[in-house]
Amino acid sequence: GKKATAFPAMCNKLSDPSEAESRVVVDGKLITSRGPGTSIEFALAIVEKLLGREKALEIAKAMLVV
Repeated sequence: GKKATAFPAMCNKLSDPSEAESRVVVDGKLITSRGPGTSIEFALAIVEKLLGREKALEIAKAMLVV
């Protein structure tokens, strides 16, 4: 199975709860996050997957995230 995280109320539904407390989990093409509070990290993980780490860091710096 794939590793994933989920909204806290749904974590008991995960087949592998080992990443349940993680804010964002990337496993191959699957990217999951815990909820609205992790949306920036989630978006940057998507950018990194599609456009590379350098672009994700560029965007994070422009957004004052790092």
